[in-house]
Amino acid sequence: MTASPSYREPPLSPPPEHGRAALSAREADVAAREAAITEREEALERRERELDRLTVAVEAQRDRLVAVRAEYEQRRDALVQRAQDVERERGELLAAQSRLVEARAALENAREPGEAAPASAPPPAVPEVVQVEAAPVQQAPVASQPVPAPAPVQAAEATSPDAYRDWWTVQLGSTPEAA
Repeated sequence: MTASPSYREPPLSPPPEHGRAALSAREADVAAREAAITEREEALERRERELDRLTVAVEAQRDRLVAVRAEYEQRRDALVQRAQDVERERGELLAAQSRLVEARAALENAREPGEAAPASAPPPAVPEVVQVEAAPVQQAPVASQPVPAPAPVQAAEATSPDAYRDWWTVQLGSTPEAA
């Protein structure tokens, strides 16, 4: 390799005019630089420890977030399942209610003289009855003719106090008794 003509080799030793003062100044400069480097290394180590603590905290927070998200998903799935169950039960109740209304209408039609319940109508659903043993009851003599059902209560009559009693009579077949 050839050196360029403007390149000069540095001197191997400090020039003699600088002497001991220049050497001590250079040593002081090197010591200051080393102290600054040491200080920066300590600051970097502190910052690294701080970042490690923050990383651990963020990872713990991420783990908690994952756990909360999983719990949320589980609760949401349970709520969706419960909503479906409630909707199914509601549908069953509405169907039972409509069957009850149809059965009631069929019974009303069957009670009217000269008309019978339609042959295509399914038999009314009978709810389960809990059997309770009771003391023997004396049977009243059975009338030879069926007792006619009272006339339905009209809307105008519904405001009278007897309308309430008549409604119960229609529903239960007898007058309500005071408690």
